[in-house]
Amino acid sequence: MNYKEWRNYKTNNLKLVWNTAVISWCRALPYKRPLLSFLKNFTGENIHYKLQKLRFQIKRKAVMPTCEYVVTTKCTMNCKHCNTFVPYFSENSHCKPVTFEQFKKDIDTLLKAVDYIDYFGFVGGEPLIVKDLAKMIKYALSKRQIHHVFLATNCTILPTKELLKVMKNKKFGVQLSDYSDVKNLKNNLTVKYEEYKKLLEENHIQFSHPHEDSKRLGFQSMPELYPDKQDEDKLRNTFNSCWGQYCQMLCDGILTQCTLSVFISRTMELTPDIKSELVNIREKKSSRKLADEIIKFYAKPYSAFCNYCHTDNIVYGLPVGEQVEEACKI
Repeated sequence: MNYKEWRNYKTNNLKLVWNTAVISWCRALPYKRPLLSFLKNFTGENIHYKLQKLRFQIKRKAVMPTCEYVVTTKCTMNCKHCNTFVPYFSENSHCKPVTFEQFKKDIDTLLKAVDYIDYFGFVGGEPLIVKDLAKMIKYALSKRQIHHVFLATNCTILPTKELLKVMKNKKFGVQLSDYSDVKNLKNNLTVKYEEYKKLLEENHIQFSHPHEDSKRLGFQSMPELYPDKQDEDKLRNTFNSCWGQYCQMLCDGILTQCTLSVFISRTMELTPDIKSELVNIREKKSSRKLADEIIKFYAKPYSAFCNYCHTDNIVYGLPVGEQVEEACKI
């Protein structure tokens, strides 16, 4: 390992381990945050980095600050300003619900190639659509290399008794989205936000509610997406100030940078630099080769996907969960 490789990995990966613990949707998982504060206050970041460097030199594997596993891109809602662009997938580009057998293969493969995963999330679409969700969560919770597990839900489907039982784990938390005011959902569904909260409280399951915490300030429009080649300094600044740097996604076996990158990679023509950035964990390769690909993925100063992302015309304060009847052109 040369100095440049370590410097890039430290700058673009380990800083996320520090910062991830204070992301709002992870605040339901408290026990890592005091440890990070202790390390910062009493040992300093340099000591932490030296320990991580030693660990990295020995194992030659990356730490994954977050890994959001897309169990499906299908959803019970059709939010116009969805941050995963759900309404705009075609039937052919959707990620179909994942089976437990495929999930187990993906996790086993991934954990052989990384040091550990700090936050592992089950995301969609709406994850509760997936039949094997309880088995998947139970399996993820059983892995020592996965430190925290969370589930993001829109509260249109209540958890089963089996799922509630699995959720009763100190490593687990639920991120609830509050769409209580949204009407005219697909298939006559309704939002059961308060009922969902009550179920979690009665079963002593940790949860967070970012919409409630922010007093439901409203949605923002999503960036315009189209192929482009932007200035490198602009890309660095955009990447460093974007929530997407915390949201590495694993969808259909492909590791990508953020929620938008899943949509881009499944619906748009990809440039060569983006294709080279994608990490396919389902390809037949050694764990060592996959580990090296993941290190390279985290050592980059910005993502090639940032070239497609144009934020000049973002609008804030839009109605929460505004629904669309049909997919709109973007």
